[in-house]
Amino acid sequence: MLAAIAALGFLSGGYVYSRTTPVALTLAGLAVAGVWLARGPVRVPRAYLVSLAAMGAFVLWIGLSILWSTAPDLSWRAFNVAALYLLVMLVCGILPGGKVQLRLAAYGFASVVVVVAVYALLGKIVPDVVTHAHVFARLRAPIGYWNALAAMIAMAIPIGLEAASRRDLPPWARGLVSSGLALLFFTLFFTFSRGAIAALIVALLVYFLVCGPRLSGFISLVIPVSLVAVAISQVRHLGTLFAETADDALRASQGHAFGGWVVGALALAFAGQALAALVQGRWPLPARAARLTGAAVLVILVSASIVFGVYYFPRHGGLTGWAKTRYDSALSTSGVGNDASRLVALNSSGRLPWYGEALRGWAAHRVVGTGAATFSFTHYLYRERATVVMHSHSQWLNVLSELGLVGFVLFAVAVGGLVTATFARLPGGRGDSQRSLMAACQAATVFFIVHMSLDWDWDMAAITVSFLLLAGTATAYARTQRRAAADPVGLRAPEAAMPTRARSLDVRLLATGLIAFGVVSWTLPYLSERATLAGLEHMGEGDFAAAAAAGQRASRLDPLAVDSLILLADAQAAQGRPAAARQTLAEAVRLQPRNYQPYYRMGVLESRDFGDEVAGEIWFRRALALNPLDGPTRRSLDQP
Repeated sequence: MLAAIAALGFLSGGYVYSRTTPVALTLAGLAVAGVWLARGPVRVPRAYLVSLAAMGAFVLWIGLSILWSTAPDLSWRAFNVAALYLLVMLVCGILPGGKVQLRLAAYGFASVVVVVAVYALLGKIVPDVVTHAHVFARLRAPIGYWNALAAMIAMAIPIGLEAASRRDLPPWARGLVSSGLALLFFTLFFTFSRGAIAALIVALLVYFLVCGPRLSGFISLVIPVSLVAVAISQVRHLGTLFAETADDALRASQGHAFGGWVVGALALAFAGQALAALVQGRWPLPARAARLTGAAVLVILVSASIVFGVYYFPRHGGLTGWAKTRYDSALSTSGVGNDASRLVALNSSGRLPWYGEALRGWAAHRVVGTGAATFSFTHYLYRERATVVMHSHSQWLNVLSELGLVGFVLFAVAVGGLVTATFARLPGGRGDSQRSLMAACQAATVFFIVHMSLDWDWDMAAITVSFLLLAGTATAYARTQRRAAADPVGLRAPEAAMPTRARSLDVRLLATGLIAFGVVSWTLPYLSERATLAGLEHMGEGDFAAAAAAGQRASRLDPLAVDSLILLADAQAAQGRPAAARQTLAEAVRLQPRNYQPYYRMGVLESRDFGDEVAGEIWFRRALALNPLDGPTRRSLDQP
């Protein structure tokens, strides 16, 4: 699973279907092997079982939405991705959940994120070598989306804090972890992601409320954060770090200068954390004093917020005036730039109109929605600006719009059950050696829930699989600890080898068959997409016969898609067969009557190939009714 997360992290975050395919098929193959190698049943906690059942029903509902979907081909792909998530939930929930597994999952995930962050930050430090940060000042590679990169980093930070404050680790190891934390904070800052920072604050509050050694964790947080803050303040005059530039030489020079500060901060983080570990080991606080000090840390944090408010608000128009200004900014529909100034902007980056579009789409299809993965068509219909988005930027509203009230309830139960299972109480309470690591995993799950409410994390498989891994492993650990507490002398056999009854052959065959069905279901759209892309290449080369053959092949593989039909129609028209192209586009219109693209293509065909301007205008107007702000359609009708 960790290898899958690493691969997805460097494959567009798992957002691009074709790039996710090798990882998905590999996981399916491993799952089949697990079905036949598993030795016995596992008792899954009730909350996790409810979550699994709701998730299974949610996946089936996504599949059913193909029947009424605006774009059934996109809903088919969404079904495949959701089925992959269900498979991950099953695997993570039933695997053994001892200390080794918990540490491997949590620390392994954090290590993967550090590798991702190193690659991302190198785009700032050596932009002449690693060139992915030339277009935008915000870091987004290798995932491809800055907010997703920030989310992945933020989920690893509580785990890093736990490792840096572990008393059973040697000082040098805790120092290395602190350096890794500093690296994560550097990279997080340069994503300029406000939502991730806000969600991280919530996650850290959860962590400090639940974890054991609050004082040690607080020190482990202060050391890297303060060093990163000092380093960034010292390079604030290096403009290419914070805003786009076309001057490659200046960007490289300033990046190298910034690299020196990064290295210095990492070295000081190592030294500071190692020193703190040595002091803690030499003069440990009594348990009671440590608890009181931890409580004092929480009081200090709350008091600092109050003192800051008393100082800050009177100097900025008072609390009421400040709140009104920020409220007006939040309601603003204007976007913000991609430089560092966006960190202090409080508008919604255009999200509020998208939320409104999702609600309007739901109002028109309250029970069943428009079909999975079809928000873009709702956006085309209701948008007031020419910008194009594929997601409402809130998973809850996205589900409500696309899958209606039924899908929303199933999704809420699935997520709620998973979070409930993750926060299961440990039998050992404060005495459990992994309590703080459990708290870190719980904080990471809270981060995911908060952040997916503001963005489209669910569609980024790298992040969602990470969330499911941490939540499932934490649940499995709590399950194992409860079983150990109920059997302290070890009279029972290990869970995986319980001799209750062997898993029956028919169950194994059924599971294998379902996974095989999923593999076929995933592969067909993938092969269709490859055939469509090959056909487009043939069109560019002028080989229209090969393009037509590719379009036909793609359509056979995915009979729900219109892209392959549009490709075929273009190839037929280029071959001088406009009548055949008209028939092909008519099939596309029949297949997806609420998709504007076949109507627009039909209008082009009628006007260009048949010379019938009147018929072309009729088709263009039908397209415009479904996408009123589409530029090519408006230009075809001589509209501004």
